[in-house]
Amino acid sequence: MIKTGRIRFALRWAFGHFLVSALVVSLAAILVFLIWYPSPWREMLGIGSIFALVAVVDLVCGPILTLVLASPVKSRRERWLDLTLVALIQIAALGYGLWSVASARPVVLVFEVDRLFVLTANEVQMELLGQAPEALNQLSWAGVARVGLREATSPQEYLSSVELSIQGITQAMRPNWWRLYDGEVKSAILKKAKPLITLKEKRPLQADELQRAVRKTGRSAESLYFLPLTSSKEMGWIALLDASGEIVGYAPVDGFD
Repeated sequence: MIKTGRIRFALRWAFGHFLVSALVVSLAAILVFLIWYPSPWREMLGIGSIFALVAVVDLVCGPILTLVLASPVKSRRERWLDLTLVALIQIAALGYGLWSVASARPVVLVFEVDRLFVLTANEVQMELLGQAPEALNQLSWAGVARVGLREATSPQEYLSSVELSIQGITQAMRPNWWRLYDGEVKSAILKKAKPLITLKEKRPLQADELQRAVRKTGRSAESLYFLPLTSSKEMGWIALLDASGEIVGYAPVDGFD
């Protein structure tokens, strides 16, 4: 009888704990998916599976610990002390998970030669951030800044840049190479962009995907251009551009020949 009563008591506490945990995880999901990783970055960077792991750990471990520890024979003070300790463990685990997710959030979209490259916070050479243009010398916590890349100022700087790129530290990762996303950058983008209708002809199996992306822009496919959109982990996306070089949409289609 005591054992049955203890189980029912613990289940009530564990269920209540689960509801509170679900609320906290839901708020965290809003932060992650709507602020740090809005579309298309959440799909492109695959944050869903990472956050799912963080959420499952938080939703499972806390209530299970409460289920184990809760007992009607304990005093109110003991029960709340147990719950507080479990909550602290949960907060620490969730905080670490969110810190990891935030460290990999997209912060800069760089036009690099013939493509757009989305850069995450942990890829930026932070020691050079102060050398970026004033409008770009702080990483955003909401949204992705668009930048171009300047030209090398000397042959020596160019050779040094090539050496760093060979080591995996590209110009896009170095804020002292960033420049504002102005009309000159857009003109350079349009010189490299290709008509979207040419891609539709090359990717007939993805015609429906392209058409969905076109509909979202509210424009005709004939009026749009595209550039490959890449990250350090993904190469199979494109950015849709209008005639002025402004980005108006994205699609999960390989843009390379």
